[in-house]
Amino acid sequence: MNPWLMVLLTGLGTYLLRVSAIALVSEGRQIPPRAEQALRLVAPSVLAALVANSLLLQDGDWRPLGAWHGAAIVAALVAVRFRSAAWTLLAGMVAVWVFAALG
Repeated sequence: MNPWLMVLLTGLGTYLLRVSAIALVSEGRQIPPRAEQALRLVAPSVLAALVANSLLLQDGDWRPLGAWHGAAIVAALVAVRFRSAAWTLLAGMVAVWVFAALG
């Protein structure tokens, strides 16, 4: 299948899923509190899975220790201390640049 067609169909499918959820809720229905609480955790859990995969694997093999791992530690410390996604991302990016320049 053509890659552009795949991207288009994936985007259309994602859009339809989002619209259907909005249409269901907009008719006066309420989302149960437990479902709402679970939905709030989807984005952080997806981000954590992506970060863990990037930290541990490279081309299907275990990633050797490097700048990414040091930056992840710095970012985790900043996240715990400041509880801010913006500061965490900024600290992680700067740490990757510094560790990559040093190593």
